[in-house]
Amino acid sequence: MNYKKPYEFLRSLPSSLNNFYKKNLKKNLIISNKSKNKKNYDPVTNFDKNFEKLIRAKIQKKFPNDSIIGEEFNDKKTSGQFMWSIDPIDGTRAFVIGAPTWSNLVSLSYQDKSKIGLANFPELMKFYLNDKKYSYVFRNGKRRIIKSSNNTNLKTVKIIGNFHGTLSYEKQKKVIKKFGWSFRLAGFDALNYCLLAEGKVDAVIEANLKPYDILPLIPIIKNSEAIVTNWKNEPAENGGNILATSNKKLHKKILRLLKPFA
Repeated sequence: MNYKKPYEFLRSLPSSLNNFYKKNLKKNLIISNKSKNKKNYDPVTNFDKNFEKLIRAKIQKKFPNDSIIGEEFNDKKTSGQFMWSIDPIDGTRAFVIGAPTWSNLVSLSYQDKSKIGLANFPELMKFYLNDKKYSYVFRNGKRRIIKSSNNTNLKTVKIIGNFHGTLSYEKQKKVIKKFGWSFRLAGFDALNYCLLAEGKVDAVIEANLKPYDILPLIPIIKNSEAIVTNWKNEPAENGGNILATSNKKLHKKILRLLKPFA
Protein backbone atom coordinates (compact mmCIF):
# COMPACT_ATOMS: atom_id res chain seq x y z
CA MET A 1 0.00 0.00 0.00
CA ASN A 2 1.21 3.49 -0.90
CA TYR A 3 0.81 5.81 2.11
CA LYS A 4 1.66 9.11 0.39
CA LYS A 5 -1.72 10.06 -1.09
CA PRO A 6 -3.92 9.11 1.93
CA TYR A 7 -1.39 10.66 4.33
CA GLU A 8 -1.44 13.97 2.47
CA PHE A 9 -5.24 13.84 2.31
CA LEU A 10 -5.62 13.23 6.05
CA ARG A 11 -2.88 15.77 6.83
CA SER A 12 -4.94 18.46 5.07
CA LEU A 13 -8.33 17.41 6.47
CA PRO A 14 -8.16 19.06 9.95
CA SER A 15 -7.92 22.52 8.41
CA SER A 16 -11.18 21.97 6.49
CA LEU A 17 -12.93 20.41 9.47
CA ASN A 18 -11.85 23.14 11.88
CA ASN A 19 -12.91 25.90 9.48
CA PHE A 20 -16.28 24.22 9.00
CA TYR A 21 -16.71 23.99 12.77
CA LYS A 22 -15.81 27.66 13.35
CA LYS A 23 -18.18 28.85 10.62
CA ASN A 24 -21.10 26.86 12.03
CA LEU A 25 -20.36 27.28 15.74
CA LYS A 26 -23.11 29.84 16.32
CA LYS A 27 -25.81 27.82 14.54
CA ASN A 28 -28.47 26.10 16.61
CA LEU A 29 -27.46 22.74 18.04
CA ILE A 30 -30.12 20.13 17.22
CA ILE A 31 -29.94 16.99 19.37
CA SER A 32 -31.92 13.77 18.98
CA ASN A 33 -31.78 10.30 20.50
CA LYS A 34 -30.98 7.64 17.91
CA SER A 35 -31.21 4.69 20.30
CA LYS A 36 -33.84 2.12 19.27
CA ASN A 37 -34.38 1.44 22.97
CA LYS A 38 -35.83 4.73 24.16
CA LYS A 39 -34.77 3.93 27.73
CA ASN A 40 -31.18 4.47 26.58
CA TYR A 41 -29.66 7.74 25.43
CA ASP A 42 -27.47 7.77 22.33
CA PRO A 43 -27.29 11.39 21.17
CA VAL A 44 -26.72 12.55 17.62
CA THR A 45 -26.58 16.18 16.51
CA ASN A 46 -26.81 18.13 13.27
CA PHE A 47 -23.06 18.68 13.61
CA ASP A 48 -22.41 14.89 13.56
CA LYS A 49 -24.35 14.56 10.32
CA ASN A 50 -22.87 17.63 8.64
CA PHE A 51 -19.30 16.68 9.57
CA GLU A 52 -19.84 13.23 8.05
CA LYS A 53 -21.36 14.67 4.87
CA LEU A 54 -18.33 16.91 4.46
CA ILE A 55 -15.82 14.10 5.04
CA ARG A 56 -17.68 11.70 2.74
CA ALA A 57 -17.75 14.28 -0.04
CA LYS A 58 -14.00 14.86 0.21
CA ILE A 59 -13.24 11.11 0.22
CA GLN A 60 -15.58 10.53 -2.71
CA LYS A 61 -13.86 13.25 -4.72
CA LYS A 62 -10.32 12.07 -3.97
CA PHE A 63 -10.85 8.30 -3.75
CA PRO A 64 -14.01 7.52 -5.77
CA ASN A 65 -13.39 3.77 -5.99
CA ASP A 66 -13.04 3.15 -2.24
CA SER A 67 -15.67 1.87 0.19
CA ILE A 68 -16.88 4.11 3.02
CA ILE A 69 -18.46 3.26 6.39
CA GLY A 70 -19.64 5.88 8.83
CA GLU A 71 -21.62 6.27 12.01
CA GLU A 72 -24.50 8.35 10.68
CA PHE A 73 -25.15 7.21 7.09
CA ASN A 74 -25.39 4.01 5.05
CA ASP A 75 -22.24 2.22 3.96
CA LYS A 76 -20.87 2.70 0.47
CA LYS A 77 -19.53 -0.65 -0.72
CA THR A 78 -17.26 -1.23 -3.69
CA SER A 79 -15.32 -4.23 -4.99
CA GLY A 80 -11.99 -2.65 -4.03
CA GLN A 81 -9.75 -3.51 -1.09
CA PHE A 82 -9.67 0.00 0.41
CA MET A 83 -12.23 1.18 2.97
CA TRP A 84 -12.59 4.52 4.72
CA SER A 85 -14.11 4.75 8.19
CA ILE A 86 -15.68 7.90 9.64
CA ASP A 87 -16.75 8.79 13.16
CA PRO A 88 -17.74 12.42 12.56
CA ILE A 89 -17.87 13.29 16.26
CA ASP A 90 -16.33 10.76 18.60
CA GLY A 91 -17.60 11.90 21.99
CA THR A 92 -20.97 13.40 21.06
CA ARG A 93 -21.94 13.54 24.75
CA ALA A 94 -18.84 15.66 25.43
CA PHE A 95 -19.66 17.83 22.41
CA VAL A 96 -23.22 18.43 23.61
CA ILE A 97 -22.15 19.67 27.05
CA GLY A 98 -19.29 21.78 25.69
CA ALA A 99 -16.37 19.62 26.86
CA PRO A 100 -13.35 19.99 24.54
CA THR A 101 -12.36 16.30 24.30
CA TRP A 102 -14.49 15.31 21.28
CA SER A 103 -12.81 14.57 17.96
CA ASN A 104 -13.24 13.73 14.27
CA LEU A 105 -11.99 10.24 13.45
CA VAL A 106 -11.14 9.08 9.93
CA SER A 107 -9.15 6.06 8.75
CA LEU A 108 -8.21 4.00 5.72
CA SER A 109 -8.13 0.21 5.84
CA TYR A 110 -6.52 -2.08 3.27
CA GLN A 111 -7.53 -5.75 3.10
CA ASP A 112 -9.49 -5.35 6.36
CA LYS A 113 -6.52 -3.94 8.30
CA SER A 114 -6.50 -0.33 9.46
CA LYS A 115 -3.39 1.30 8.00
CA ILE A 116 -3.61 5.05 8.52
CA GLY A 117 -5.75 7.08 10.92
CA LEU A 118 -6.55 10.64 11.89
CA ALA A 119 -7.86 11.89 15.25
CA ASN A 120 -8.61 15.61 15.02
CA PHE A 121 -9.46 17.65 18.13
CA PRO A 122 -10.83 21.05 16.99
CA GLU A 123 -11.26 22.49 20.49
CA LEU A 124 -7.85 21.28 21.67
CA MET A 125 -6.27 22.61 18.46
CA LYS A 126 -4.25 19.49 17.74
CA PHE A 127 -4.50 16.29 15.75
CA TYR A 128 -2.87 12.87 15.65
CA LEU A 129 -1.85 11.04 12.47
CA ASN A 130 0.41 8.19 11.42
CA ASP A 131 2.37 7.30 8.32
CA LYS A 132 3.90 3.94 7.44
CA LYS A 133 6.48 4.08 10.23
CA TYR A 134 5.63 6.66 12.91
CA SER A 135 2.75 8.34 14.72
CA TYR A 136 2.68 12.10 15.24
CA VAL A 137 0.90 14.85 17.11
CA PHE A 138 0.48 18.12 15.21
CA ARG A 139 0.10 21.36 17.16
CA ASN A 140 0.78 25.01 16.29
CA GLY A 141 1.98 23.97 12.86
CA LYS A 142 4.63 21.63 14.29
CA ARG A 143 4.85 17.86 13.98
CA ARG A 144 6.25 15.70 16.78
CA ILE A 145 6.87 11.94 16.78
CA ILE A 146 5.09 10.24 19.69
CA LYS A 147 6.01 7.05 21.51
CA SER A 148 4.28 4.96 24.16
CA SER A 149 5.76 4.28 27.60
CA ASN A 150 7.75 1.22 28.65
CA ASN A 151 6.19 0.84 32.12
CA THR A 152 5.30 -2.79 32.95
CA ASN A 153 4.74 -2.45 36.71
CA LEU A 154 1.07 -3.03 37.55
CA LYS A 155 1.54 -1.12 40.80
CA THR A 156 2.56 2.10 39.06
CA VAL A 157 0.89 2.01 35.62
CA LYS A 158 -1.76 4.60 34.76
CA ILE A 159 -4.91 2.96 33.38
CA ILE A 160 -7.99 4.75 32.08
CA GLY A 161 -11.14 3.55 30.37
CA ASN A 162 -14.88 3.28 30.19
CA PHE A 163 -17.27 0.31 30.10
CA HIS A 164 -20.06 2.20 28.30
CA GLY A 165 -22.77 0.38 30.21
CA THR A 166 -21.71 -3.08 28.99
CA LEU A 167 -20.63 -4.55 32.33
CA SER A 168 -22.90 -4.66 35.35
CA TYR A 169 -21.98 -2.45 38.28
CA GLU A 170 -20.80 -5.53 40.20
CA LYS A 171 -18.52 -6.63 37.34
CA GLN A 172 -17.16 -3.10 36.98
CA LYS A 173 -16.22 -3.11 40.66
CA LYS A 174 -14.46 -6.45 40.21
CA VAL A 175 -12.45 -5.21 37.20
CA ILE A 176 -11.42 -2.04 39.01
CA LYS A 177 -10.51 -4.04 42.12
CA LYS A 178 -8.09 -6.12 40.00
CA PHE A 179 -6.07 -3.01 39.23
CA GLY A 180 -6.43 -1.04 42.44
CA TRP A 181 -5.72 2.69 42.43
CA SER A 182 -4.02 2.61 39.03
CA PHE A 183 -7.39 2.34 37.23
CA ARG A 184 -9.55 5.42 36.62
CA LEU A 185 -12.86 5.51 34.80
CA ALA A 186 -12.34 8.43 32.43
CA GLY A 187 -14.66 9.36 29.59
CA PHE A 188 -12.18 10.94 27.18
CA ASP A 189 -13.22 8.77 24.22
CA ALA A 190 -10.54 8.79 21.47
CA LEU A 191 -8.31 11.02 23.56
CA ASN A 192 -7.72 8.04 25.88
CA TYR A 193 -5.82 6.26 23.10
CA CYS A 194 -3.96 9.36 21.95
CA LEU A 195 -2.70 9.89 25.50
CA LEU A 196 -1.52 6.27 25.44
CA ALA A 197 0.32 6.84 22.16
CA GLU A 198 2.03 9.89 23.69
CA GLY A 199 3.19 7.89 26.72
CA LYS A 200 1.03 9.87 29.16
CA VAL A 201 -0.99 6.82 30.24
CA ASP A 202 0.03 3.17 30.11
CA ALA A 203 -3.20 1.33 29.28
CA VAL A 204 -6.77 1.89 28.09
CA ILE A 205 -9.54 -0.59 28.87
CA GLU A 206 -12.91 -0.04 27.18
CA ALA A 207 -16.02 -2.02 26.31
CA ASN A 208 -18.64 -1.99 23.57
CA LEU A 209 -16.82 0.01 20.89
CA LYS A 210 -18.07 0.11 17.30
CA PRO A 211 -15.55 -0.40 14.46
CA TYR A 212 -15.52 3.30 13.56
CA ASP A 213 -14.70 4.13 17.22
CA ILE A 214 -11.41 2.25 17.06
CA LEU A 215 -10.35 1.82 13.39
CA PRO A 216 -8.75 5.30 13.08
CA LEU A 217 -6.90 4.83 16.37
CA ILE A 218 -5.40 1.39 15.69
CA PRO A 219 -2.53 2.54 13.42
CA ILE A 220 -1.81 5.58 15.59
CA ILE A 221 -1.50 3.24 18.59
CA LYS A 222 0.61 0.64 16.78
CA ASN A 223 3.05 3.12 15.22
CA SER A 224 3.70 4.60 18.66
CA GLU A 225 4.96 1.07 19.57
CA ALA A 226 1.89 0.34 21.71
CA ILE A 227 -0.39 -2.71 21.42
CA VAL A 228 -4.14 -2.91 20.77
CA THR A 229 -6.42 -5.98 20.67
CA ASN A 230 -9.77 -7.02 22.06
CA TRP A 231 -9.96 -8.64 25.52
CA LYS A 232 -9.40 -12.07 23.90
CA ASN A 233 -6.17 -10.90 22.25
CA GLU A 234 -7.81 -10.84 18.80
CA PRO A 235 -7.48 -8.02 16.22
CA ALA A 236 -9.27 -4.84 17.27
CA GLU A 237 -10.68 -3.89 13.85
CA ASN A 238 -14.15 -5.26 14.63
CA GLY A 239 -14.49 -3.23 17.84
CA GLY A 240 -16.08 -4.72 20.94
CA ASN A 241 -14.16 -4.83 24.23
CA ILE A 242 -10.77 -3.20 23.62
CA LEU A 243 -7.45 -3.27 25.46
CA ALA A 244 -4.62 -0.96 24.40
CA THR A 245 -1.34 -0.99 26.31
CA SER A 246 2.03 0.68 25.97
CA ASN A 247 4.05 -2.51 25.42
CA LYS A 248 3.79 -6.29 24.89
CA LYS A 249 4.81 -7.31 28.41
CA LEU A 250 2.16 -5.10 30.03
CA HIS A 251 -0.41 -6.26 27.48
CA LYS A 252 0.08 -9.90 28.48
CA LYS A 253 -0.25 -9.06 32.18
CA ILE A 254 -3.51 -7.14 31.74
CA LEU A 255 -4.99 -9.74 29.38
CA ARG A 256 -4.54 -12.35 32.12
CA LEU A 257 -6.38 -10.11 34.60
CA LEU A 258 -9.21 -9.48 32.12
CA LYS A 259 -9.62 -13.16 31.18
CA PRO A 260 -12.53 -13.82 33.63
CA PHE A 261 -14.47 -10.94 32.02
CA ALA A 262 -13.61 -11.63 28.36
